[in-house]
Amino acid sequence: MRFLKVGAVILGAVVLTTLGISAADTLSGNANALLGQLGGVVEEKTCPSGMVEVLTAESFRCVDIYEASPAEDCPIASPSSVRETQENLNDPNCASRSVQGVSPWTYITREQAAVACARAGKRLPNAEEWYRVAIGTPDALGGVCNTESDVVTPTGSRDACVSAVGVYDAVGNVWEWVIDDILNGKYNNRALPESGYVSQVDSAGVATVSSQKPSAVMGDDYFWQDAQGAYAMLRGGFFRSKEDAGVYAVHAKTAPTQATVAIGFRCVR
Repeated sequence: MRFLKVGAVILGAVVLTTLGISAADTLSGNANALLGQLGGVVEEKTCPSGMVEVLTAESFRCVDIYEASPAEDCPIASPSSVRETQENLNDPNCASRSVQGVSPWTYITREQAAVACARAGKRLPNAEEWYRVAIGTPDALGGVCNTESDVVTPTGSRDACVSAVGVYDAVGNVWEWVIDDILNGKYNNRALPESGYVSQVDSAGVATVSSQKPSAVMGDDYFWQDAQGAYAMLRGGFFRSKEDAGVYAVHAKTAPTQATVAIGFRCVR
């Protein structure tokens, strides 16, 4: 499934005037004839290769279709430790990329992920942005997404594990970093509920109410937090999360310096 915008004819009055066509002419006459006059005048793709345009977003325009992986210029194709990730980032030509069928970039801290995105002209999403692109990803057991295995699978391996806007693996495979901080149990100055099953969420898909009983409406997703300490936020679950994974699954008690095989990222721009 692909939703990349290939291009569109430019019909803005400024561009038309530049071409010697009166802006008033755009309001009358034969539209097909006008298109014929414009011929091959098209704007370039809004999003680069490997990203999809999110028309409803306000703070960003494009998101990685696949979980990020090291670009071909990186010394190590699949880091197996945080030191190997740093070795990659010590090379100024090494950045993240979004392609299908490769190992996601794991063993990476939040700040390292921010660097890898920045090298590619992108950035890490915040929690609300991540939620916006993840909505619609199936949240069910049975192998739809990689939530019931012992290994990370290559990017885009599960054809049905795709969101409403066309991103793969937002649920399962690897947890995904977002840029938000959690300080003493608060997110955006809001006190978070205790750890438990998600019962209600805010506009960012982050729990506002939790329960000791799973909620089918919330996909039986789980929420983790600690009332004391400085933490970062992970979204979506990983390959062993089982029913705890989902678009509402949030781990808000992970140090931003944590780096394991279960943690990856994707970028926006």
